[in-house]
Amino acid sequence: MSLEDEIQDRLVADSESILQNNLDRVEELFQLHSDGTIDISEKYRDVGPENRMLIYLIAQRFAKEGSIADEDTIDSEYFYKRIDRKERTIRDYLQNLREVGLATKKGRSDHRLIVENLPDALDRLEEAVDSTSDSE
Repeated sequence: MSLEDEIQDRLVADSESILQNNLDRVEELFQLHSDGTIDISEKYRDVGPENRMLIYLIAQRFAKEGSIADEDTIDSEYFYKRIDRKERTIRDYLQNLREVGLATKKGRSDHRLIVENLPDALDRLEEAVDSTSDSE
């Protein structure tokens, strides 16, 4: 095995295995429908809007891997229609997700999950749902 092959095999994060290893954790967050609709689970509907946006990004990546969606990105317009906030606020949320390394921007307005950081995203969402249930 060449050094390049060994580096690829041992050091480069494999997106598919990261998704597969976290499938059980992700299953709690949402349900995917065959038409590409993402339905956030009731338990997670009360997390803040930025975290709901993160759930949509995670769901979109799984929809792509499951051949339910053609793209693993979500356009900002998608969030404008689903998150009850001003467009500027939505853009700020997306910027925050990029700054903490959970999302990346493609082109002018398409966003995608950074798969390598999926475990961190799931930790964040689990903490958010725990804190909303603690406050009830």
